[in-house]
Amino acid sequence: MRPALTYVLITLAVIAVALFFLPLRLAVGMAGLDGSGFSAKAVSGSVWHGRIEGAQLGPFALGDLDAGLRLFPLLTGRVLMDLERPPTAGDRGLIATVGRAGNSLLVQDVTTMLSVGSQLAPLPASAIDLQAVNIIFAGGRCQSASGQVRMSLDANIPGLNLKQGLLGRAECQDGVLVLPLQSASGMEQLTLKLEGNGFYTARLFLSGSDRAWTLLLPTLGFRKVPSGYAIKVAGQLRQNKLAQ
Repeated sequence: MRPALTYVLITLAVIAVALFFLPLRLAVGMAGLDGSGFSAKAVSGSVWHGRIEGAQLGPFALGDLDAGLRLFPLLTGRVLMDLERPPTAGDRGLIATVGRAGNSLLVQDVTTMLSVGSQLAPLPASAIDLQAVNIIFAGGRCQSASGQVRMSLDANIPGLNLKQGLLGRAECQDGVLVLPLQSASGMEQLTLKLEGNGFYTARLFLSGSDRAWTLLLPTLGFRKVPSGYAIKVAGQLRQNKLAQ
């Protein structure tokens, strides 16, 4: 074998081995998660097959995730990383793909249940159910969004049956991610808007004039509006950092 060819083969082998053992933390940065409010207690393994422990996106706990880059999108200049938390008893798990293409942040095929906690308080939201949700942000603006979203409400309000939650589909409006949700009757509506910088607003409207609401709803933060009652909250999703 010619010396030149031997040198080339050795060089390629060294590059291949180096790529194989690149740390997953590098892939997290390549996928654009560092600047999106993503944090984790620990990141281990290689870019192709690793583990993210205690993952969190802003206020939303994602748990322990299996993670790995996709090889073929890299050949076209895209960075896509698959995330998965296998389902267990009482936990539906998580499936998602995140990444970058140029200056665009990609979120693809997200299916999971996120606990809201007190993030939207005093709005009585308890969980967000995502089904095959896709979102693209570019330059801090929402470019496209799709997929089904269901918001579960934890409120004991006379005359309302909110056990099925509020349902809708993700969409973009003027560069803002919008979740226009409503109940099966259409009498209860919630509009959640999220900007690229993490600022959000959420407005819950209850149509009706039940006499029991007159005293109850103002104590829960609602105010009287034409045809019903409404509550609106605004805030900033907390930005976290990866553990070192």
